[in-house]
Amino acid sequence: MKWRTALPLPEFALHPLMLLLVAAVHVYLGVGHLSKLFGGDVQWTHIWKGFGAMAGAYVFAALASRGLARVRQTEAGGEEGERPSSRHGLVHSSAVIKEE
Repeated sequence: MKWRTALPLPEFALHPLMLLLVAAVHVYLGVGHLSKLFGGDVQWTHIWKGFGAMAGAYVFAALASRGLARVRQTEAGGEEGERPSSRHGLVHSSAVIKEE
């Protein structure tokens, strides 16, 4: 299944380093709210903003790791467009399995 972007975002918006930066900002904001929450200032705002920001950090970190894996795979591939494991006869999960 091909992953497609629903919004017409510029290319830098989905770059792995940009996604890591956005994840780091989410962690910073989440820690700020959760520290107030665990410090005794129990408010609904600190609960949903703190845990929501940490969940957002998780999502952006996962997207960044997916992008970093894709970049490493292309760099190690040799010829452009060729996947490294396809040269060795291994099957990707995205590849169509054909019966021999």
